[in-house]
Amino acid sequence: MKKNLLQLFADDSAAESTDTQGEAEAKPSESEESKADEAKKSEAKYTDEDLDKIISAKFDKWQKQKDKEVSEAQKLAEMTAQEKAEYERDKLQKELDELRTEKARTALAKEARSILASENINIDDSLVTMLIGSDAQSTKEAISSFAGLFKYEVEKQVKALLKGDTPKTTSMATSITKDDIEKVTDRAERQKLIAQNINLYK
Repeated sequence: MKKNLLQLFADDSAAESTDTQGEAEAKPSESEESKADEAKKSEAKYTDEDLDKIISAKFDKWQKQKDKEVSEAQKLAEMTAQEKAEYERDKLQKELDELRTEKARTALAKEARSILASENINIDDSLVTMLIGSDAQSTKEAISSFAGLFKYEVEKQVKALLKGDTPKTTSMATSITKDDIEKVTDRAERQKLIAQNINLYK
């Protein structure tokens, strides 16, 4: 019996030692935990301060929207039926005016794009919106002014790129005479030679 008890205690201690070893293996060491925390911190895109700022900005925006809705509801509650009708009418009129303005701007943008396309000028929509004025006349003036400046700058750049020595004439071109050109039977070739040696016909 003593042997069995000893065996039981031995088994318990052996089981406890294997349990503690398993727990030690399952739990990472403190240095591993601190490394994991540092990695998470380095991966964080926002600091707590940044998050607080973002949250407070969003909350302020939400609060203003809610305050506006509450004040409008209070205003409507205090109005008579006629005042409510006038308020709603004014509100709808304002929305209608905004929609008309947006529609007019869209039409002006379309017209501006077509005018620029007829001038062979292709620009980004963001620049087109900058050219749009309050009415058709101011928009056309802005576009014509822009087109003139655009063409001027393009010509200036082309001239700068083409600036250089004139091509040298070949000896064959100087040795050809008016009679030689007229003897050519192919009409297209003869016209080409005439164009190249126009100085012989002056």
